[in-house]
Amino acid sequence: MNREYLRWYSQRLHRVMEMLVFGHAGAKVLVFPTRDGRFFEYEQLGLVASLADKIEAGQLQLYCIEGLATETFYAFHHHPAERIRRHSALEEYILNEVLPLMAAKNSHDCTIVHGCSLGAFQAASLFFRHPHLFRKLVAFPAATT
Repeated sequence: MNREYLRWYSQRLHRVMEMLVFGHAGAKVLVFPTRDGRFFEYEQLGLVASLADKIEAGQLQLYCIEGLATETFYAFHHHPAERIRRHSALEEYILNEVLPLMAAKNSHDCTIVHGCSLGAFQAASLFFRHPHLFRKLVAFPAATT
């Protein structure tokens, strides 16, 4: 299975960002991590392995990104307005850096946005704010006890 590690400095976020790409073709899936997760979480938890047949067959290509939870919604040491500004910068990074990168790597017309826990909220927020950019949303919110 193709596995590619990408790292670059984001002008929009003023920091280095990292991403893992799995697969070579197929529907593009933008994957947000959970609240405490990072870009490698999907692989670490075995979810990439569970999709290996679809990834290797060229049906799916995963783009696992950073969610920056501790810099946005869970940055409790910052004023709420600053947290929202940071979330907006993350959205601009996705719209202007990640999605163009995905399009350059893969011309498939289907782009899916996916996340679990806080990642589900981030995926849904992006999907509903920019429905023209995504074909599907797959969101698994956190369970409460």
